[in-house]
Amino acid sequence: MKYLKGLILVFVLIIVLLVIFSGLTIWGYIGNLMGVNKPPEPENTNRQFKFNDKLYFYDELDLVGTYECKTINCDYAKGTIDDSNYSINYYSNAKETPIKFISRRYAFLVDDGSDILLYDILNKSIINKFKAVKNYELGITDNYYIVQDMNNKWGVLKLDSTAGLVINYKYEFIGIHNELKDGTTHLNGEIFVVKDVNGWKLVSDTDVDKSTYYINQIYDYNNDYVITKKDNYYYVNSIRSGDLLMSNLFSYTKFIGRFIAVIDSSNDYYLLDPERLQAASQKYKVNTADEVTLEETPEGITITVGGEYKEIVK
Repeated sequence: MKYLKGLILVFVLIIVLLVIFSGLTIWGYIGNLMGVNKPPEPENTNRQFKFNDKLYFYDELDLVGTYECKTINCDYAKGTIDDSNYSINYYSNAKETPIKFISRRYAFLVDDGSDILLYDILNKSIINKFKAVKNYELGITDNYYIVQDMNNKWGVLKLDSTAGLVINYKYEFIGIHNELKDGTTHLNGEIFVVKDVNGWKLVSDTDVDKSTYYINQIYDYNNDYVITKKDNYYYVNSIRSGDLLMSNLFSYTKFIGRFIAVIDSSNDYYLLDPERLQAASQKYKVNTADEVTLEETPEGITITVGGEYKEIVK
């Protein structure tokens, strides 16, 4: 009798174990289908930018967020430089390099073709799509980015705690001249050169006109004067009235302090005082502007021609 009871207990135990194991097997199968039992993804221990079909955005050692790639060509977008098609005195040393992680929050990416995606890393969302973006590799002050929308119109974005449009999408071209802000490594984004169907003009970073329209292309500018270019000659204009200040033909111009360094039609190099419309220095015969070195000092502008000191203009 005891033997029979023992067999019954063993049989019951076997049945219970079979039920448990069957349940675990079925749950495991369901879990695999639902991804519950999927092994964890390998960690990006080397902090690679692209790893396991994802982009990883690090601020030094801190992981800020990721982006799920859709294609194998997923990467940072490269900046465009179209300024060489025009007369603007732009930062010509710039290269079309990738534009990296911005303000611990944004990135310009390419993934689903030629479109450039503005990605909000914190919210894991695509904010907008563009055809092109540029910041001249050095970057523009205040995190400004010149962007071309899907209708081929250019505007300017500011990417900070939020993404805001500071110059609307309405121009055929937008650029800035080659001037560093306060000696830093960023280009001065306070004034932009723009082109539309009416011609060329300057606008502020608040989308307010800083000059009248010019028929000729804008080469360079400061707060008082605009230099335009036509047929390889440069002309000095007032930024306020837009009037041509003098009819002289200059083959070279460069802003230096309150003066404009020029080479006239007689190959004379000198500093022009645009306020008085007269030469502020002696005139020096040159073949090219490369023969002349100018240096701003507290005493004034030092002029050296062919390696020989000439004068200081105060």
